[in-house]
Amino acid sequence: MAKKADQRREKARQRKAARRKEKRSSSAGSVARRGTPRALLRVAGSWPPHEAWLTKAWQVPGEIVQILVARRSEQGDIALGAVLVDLGCLGVKSAFGRVVDPAEYRQIVENARDQQDMVKTDDLDLLAKIIREGLAYAEELGFKPDPDYRDAMLVLGDADPDASDVEVPLGKDGQPFFVAGPYDNVDAIMAKLTRKCGPDGFHYLVPMMGPDLNPEDGEE
Repeated sequence: MAKKADQRREKARQRKAARRKEKRSSSAGSVARRGTPRALLRVAGSWPPHEAWLTKAWQVPGEIVQILVARRSEQGDIALGAVLVDLGCLGVKSAFGRVVDPAEYRQIVENARDQQDMVKTDDLDLLAKIIREGLAYAEELGFKPDPDYRDAMLVLGDADPDASDVEVPLGKDGQPFFVAGPYDNVDAIMAKLTRKCGPDGFHYLVPMMGPDLNPEDGEE
C-alpha cells in the first residue's frame, strides 16, 4: 500500500510540474504573439540564466564598463540586456534589452569582446549594483541615463544589488572623472561639471583641448 501511495504522489508531482512548464511556455508564447517587446522582456526575466559578461578592468577609474546579461528560454530564444556604464560621472551612456536569436547574440558578444577584455560572471547581484551605483552617481551630477536601460534591467530579473558587498568605485580620488568619448558633447559636459563641482572639483581627460582648458595633459 505504501508503495502505491508513493507512486501516486510521484505521478501527481510530475503532472504538477508539467502544468507549470506548459503555463510558462504558453505565457511566453502569448506575449510574443501580442507583439509587446517590453512585456516579453518581463517574462524573460524569469527564464534560466544563460551567461553574463563584464569588462575585466571595470574597477579601473575611467574605464567604460560593458555589461551583458543573457537568459535563454526553453525554445532557444535569448533575452539580452546590454548596458554601457561610465562610473566616472556620466552613468548609463547606452543600453538596450531585446530578445534575439543565438546567432545575433553571439555576434553582439564578439563585438563587445573585440572592444574590451571581457570576463564571464554569474554574479548578477554585482552587475545590478554596478548599474545602480552608476545611475545614482550620475544623477547627483545632473546627468540622465539612456532611457532604454529600463528594458535592459528587466533581463536581470530578481538580481538584488543590496546582496552584493563588492565596492563599486565612483569617480577618481573622491571627485567626478570625465573621460571624453567620441560621441560626447564635451563642452556641455564640462560646463555642467564646472557648475556643479567648481573648476577644480573634478578630473577630466579629453582628446582635444579647448582654449579654456589645460593643454599640458588634458586632466585637472
